[in-house]
Amino acid sequence: MVTDELYSPYVDEKYSAFSSRLTKNHDLPYKGVRIPILRKIAKELESFPYELKWHEDVLLKGFYIASRKVPFSEKKALIAEHLPDLATWDEVDTLASSIKPAKADLNEAYDFFFSLLSEERTMPRRLGIVTLMSLRKLYPEKREEILDATATADSSEYYISMAVAWSLSFFYIDDKSTEIWINRVSPETQKRTWQKIRDSRRA
Repeated sequence: MVTDELYSPYVDEKYSAFSSRLTKNHDLPYKGVRIPILRKIAKELESFPYELKWHEDVLLKGFYIASRKVPFSEKKALIAEHLPDLATWDEVDTLASSIKPAKADLNEAYDFFFSLLSEERTMPRRLGIVTLMSLRKLYPEKREEILDATATADSSEYYISMAVAWSLSFFYIDDKSTEIWINRVSPETQKRTWQKIRDSRRA
């Protein structure tokens, strides 16, 4: 099955052109459906029988997985199956920000996303970095462990370096002792981290 009929009332060609310029490494064409609409559609789906034809299909699948009211033991299997589909930063980051583990699932969710920080593939590693950044306040006792692993996960690969910089900037805003870990990453990632910190102060 394809999602064309689901999307048809919401297609915005100008938005499609704008979005495709933001994600230069995309491997699927854009339909032009906005994120809030995709989130709404995902919550209404009882299953996901769709082939991945559009960029929005990957986003929709991520939102569908994140919105399932199932134990994390089931959800992590869906995420693991979805990892090869992830090709762009927004497919990763929207999924990461949508993950809301229940209190009973916090340990299992932590172990799963922490394991992704050692992934060789770019987007799965980025998913681990960004998700733990998003969930960091749920794991205050894991702060140093997350920072150690995040600094170790640094890479010359742009989308990983940017994820590490983004994460370190958030941890630094929480606690300036994070500078210890900023000093452990590559000079390029350090520059990106300090730039994000400066940008946050101007916001």
